[in-house]
Amino acid sequence: MYCIFGFLASLLNIAIFNIGHNNLHMQLWVANTLAWFISNTFSFFVTKVYVFRTDMKDYSKLLHEGTYFLVSRILSLIIDDLFMIVAVLILPWNNLIIKAIDQVIVGLFNYFSSKWIFDYNNRHLLQKLKEIREKRKEIEKL
Repeated sequence: MYCIFGFLASLLNIAIFNIGHNNLHMQLWVANTLAWFISNTFSFFVTKVYVFRTDMKDYSKLLHEGTYFLVSRILSLIIDDLFMIVAVLILPWNNLIIKAIDQVIVGLFNYFSSKWIFDYNNRHLLQKLKEIREKRKEIEKL
């Protein structure tokens, strides 16, 4: 399911980038950031609802997941923008071919970060790490 919706988000990203940069003549980073924003808004909701099937009714949880999602995706935006700027502006390669390659790289990063954010089956590992740290602090106090 993640591959299907990730592919759709990537197509949306490429289409918006193409319209913005090639048709409307926006600066590369502006078109890329606009494409990122729209495709990631789409991606957040479809990933949450259809891929990881987490609840939409708990607003606290929604805000928590949304915050982590946004932070992880901002990191992917940095990777995305840097890759596009180097490949298109410095090396002058075809922007749509580079954007497609870029979406594969960013998609892999996004998959692993989304899995960490939405897959609550792995949360017990984070809780165990927190408990280990707390035990270490208690031992150090002795």
